[in-house]
Amino acid sequence: MTLIGRSSNLALVLLLCVAVAGTAGATLFYQESVGELDAENSQLHRENEQLREDLEQTNRELERARGRLRELNQSLNTTKSDVEQVSDNLESTEEQLEATETDLAQTRQNLESARQRVDELESRTAQLRDQVNSLETTNEELRADKRDLQNEVEDLQADIDDLNSEISSLETELSQRERRIESLEIALQQACNAINGSKPSGCSLV
Repeated sequence: MTLIGRSSNLALVLLLCVAVAGTAGATLFYQESVGELDAENSQLHRENEQLREDLEQTNRELERARGRLRELNQSLNTTKSDVEQVSDNLESTEEQLEATETDLAQTRQNLESARQRVDELESRTAQLRDQVNSLETTNEELRADKRDLQNEVEDLQADIDDLNSEISSLETELSQRERRIESLEIALQQACNAINGSKPSGCSLV
């Protein structure tokens, strides 16, 4: 019994030692685990704070992005309105351009017609100038002929005046001779009447 009792005591002592050793190991392991958990918890807390800061920064950036998006939407609406206005202006401008091109084509056609008319008028003007020059030459010749004819007329008028003067003189002389002849015939008639008897042959003439 004594040996069995001693063995049991020894076993209990051994169990007690093992339990004490296990408890000490467990305590040490627990202490180490708690330290690791504290360190990990601190790290997680720091990471959490950093994430919160990052989240706030992200929220601020998101808010700025939303504001920028609103501005862009407003700018887009304004741009769409401007595009519509520009489109209307472009359409109006294109209509004006088309009308202007039509007017330009008509103007060019009118210009070409005017140029042709100018060419015709210039040709006609050249012909008229030639005619004027020819007429001026003819006029000068006619003026020279007129002067010659006037000189000839003056000469003829002088000759006519001389002939008229000569005719007047001749007519005066003829009248005088006729009166002289008449006077002589009267005298001859009187002389023949005064002759008694045979009369001369000259008396038969009166």
